[in-house]
Amino acid sequence: MTKYLNKKSLLMGGGVFIFTVLVIISYLLFTDDYTDAKFRTMKDEFTSVEKLDLTGLRELQASGGPIVDFPDLKKRLEQLNKTIIIIDGMRENHGYINDMATTFFGYHRKKPGLRYYIRRILFTGTTRILPQRTLTEIELAQKYGFGYKNIKIDSKIKTPDASVDEFVSYFDKIPENVWFHFHCRHGKGRTSMMLVMYDIMKNAPKVALSDIIKRQHLLGSVDLFDTVVWKTKKKGRYNSRTLNRRKQFMEQFYEFVCQRKAGGIQRWSDWHRLSRKGNIS
Repeated sequence: MTKYLNKKSLLMGGGVFIFTVLVIISYLLFTDDYTDAKFRTMKDEFTSVEKLDLTGLRELQASGGPIVDFPDLKKRLEQLNKTIIIIDGMRENHGYINDMATTFFGYHRKKPGLRYYIRRILFTGTTRILPQRTLTEIELAQKYGFGYKNIKIDSKIKTPDASVDEFVSYFDKIPENVWFHFHCRHGKGRTSMMLVMYDIMKNAPKVALSDIIKRQHLLGSVDLFDTVVWKTKKKGRYNSRTLNRRKQFMEQFYEFVCQRKAGGIQRWSDWHRLSRKGNIS
């Protein structure tokens, strides 16, 4: 009886060990910073404990999320009878192998960790980078029937004026019946900024900036007015200066759009230059 129990305990212990190993391997293989990023559309429902102005929100033909899984996005938006354009806010080098983002394999990292080499072996058959098998995002977007536009936005550092000019100019000329899907790598900082900027361009000054920020946050974006330093690695490496600079940028962009709609300066770079010099009343 004792031998039987010992064997049973050994088997159970072995099972627990194998299960633990499998959990660890699964975590290493499939968990990234963007796995908890939320796909959201402007038509998603949410609840708020305070009164919030939703004017114009549901009319925004837009969604946002992390780096695109094209088969999944195609399925999510298949009910739309619209032209869908991917708005890629990434600066870092990225592409796709077998429909999988190269960031999943650490191609963008100078010193990839062990998990990335394991992924490369399992999914590409080699630890080497394979440029000959890599498609650009625009190539894969076109393969799945999407349009594509890359506008390099920054969340941790200052976005160049030229990129803001490009964003404004592009969304000045959008035709009707178009759906935009915004993304960055994690679907958080840069994606949140672009969604708020798009909301501002469409709905300022009718809607206060605080309401635009709040409603985008409730849909799944980062709260761009939250300047409390993020101390956990999972949330990213943002210091107080970075968060306050980002908040100030959103305030300035709102002010710029409001005066622009009133017939003021039309280019962000011109307005921003004059505002820094204190030449705007």
